[in-house]
Amino acid sequence: MADNEHGRIIASQAKIALQPSGFRRKGQSRTWLADRGFWLSVVEFQPSSWSRGTYLNVAVHWLWGSLPQTLTFDRSERVGGGFVEFQSPEQFVPLVGQMAREAVEMDQVHRSMFPSVQATATILMNELQLGAYGEWAAFHAGVAAGLAGDFETARRLFESVRRHAASQAQVLLAYIDDPVTFRSHVRGIIEAERAYYGLGVLPAAVVI
Repeated sequence: MADNEHGRIIASQAKIALQPSGFRRKGQSRTWLADRGFWLSVVEFQPSSWSRGTYLNVAVHWLWGSLPQTLTFDRSERVGGGFVEFQSPEQFVPLVGQMAREAVEMDQVHRSMFPSVQATATILMNELQLGAYGEWAAFHAGVAAGLAGDFETARRLFESVRRHAASQAQVLLAYIDDPVTFRSHVRGIIEAERAYYGLGVLPAAVVI
């Protein structure tokens, strides 16, 4: 039995389920990406160091993070019942197919949550108030708030960032009193990341 038979099954089942929803495979990896305007939908069939098989992670990557060479999982959920171990093609194919379909369902949930920067700002701010942890959560909420026109909230959040996201926050703070320049700068970040991932220009329907 070929050592990578399970990998070929994952790729095949992922293509069947994910491609109709706009996903494309990232190189020869187990990661699939879909363009959602100002964010990417990410599906990762995560391997194990110990057994042949896969976990399933579904994530959102905000395209305004200023780190185009790092595919950050800014919101990530492990979907399904945990690790699916490869035992035989007959056993593995239907389980991976079900995983891939669950990934599509989670992507649909994310698309309903984040159709616009206004809706995104509301959700990210509410999550902060509920105790979402980490400076990157504050940074992303600040960007969304600024794009939604709430510059006082954006300023407060950027000023709260002290460590890993501090340089990105300080750059945006420099534009916080000029809404037009702020939006233009963030749009430039998004466009640069989109170019890095080969997505083309931001669709006209996406309002930034």
